[in-house]
Amino acid sequence: MSDDPFFRFLKEPTQENFLAVREIVLKHPSYMPYNKDLEEAANKLESQDWQGFVDAGQRLVPNYLLSPRFHLMRSYALKQIGDEESSEMEAAMCMICFEGIRGTGDGSLEKPWLVLRTLDEYDVLEQLGKTPKGQSLLKKNDRTVDRMECEDGEVFWFDITDAFAKLDTEFGDDE
Repeated sequence: MSDDPFFRFLKEPTQENFLAVREIVLKHPSYMPYNKDLEEAANKLESQDWQGFVDAGQRLVPNYLLSPRFHLMRSYALKQIGDEESSEMEAAMCMICFEGIRGTGDGSLEKPWLVLRTLDEYDVLEQLGKTPKGQSLLKKNDRTVDRMECEDGEVFWFDITDAFAKLDTEFGDDE
């Protein structure tokens, strides 16, 4: 288990370890940055089918492995079924995923945060206590970045180059 890149990242949440796991997720055939699988699984939470969500969540790995929201939702479901230890572990994974994302940059245009999906952008902003006001896409050189303006006027940038490239691969690049 110690050679597993994800467990290494959990044990030592360095940028290097985060990027190693991120690369595995990116290359995995299940990586789909714009699918609705997590949203569909969340319906089980709404209907209080806690075990159903936990079971459905197992099928979402590795696609959502670095998604803070995924781990937070699993933590909640596990707590509801009385598995406190696993719930706490998932909550810790959620925070480590935030740490991993935030370790990739500073949220500026020059050093945007690397995310695997737009959902992660909203999670990071929520964790920062920010409320998104507007989102715009910018292609700059060989990067695709999201500009997220918050209600307080602060702006954060997220690099979605890889997610956008996957979208192009799936649906074809019309440019």
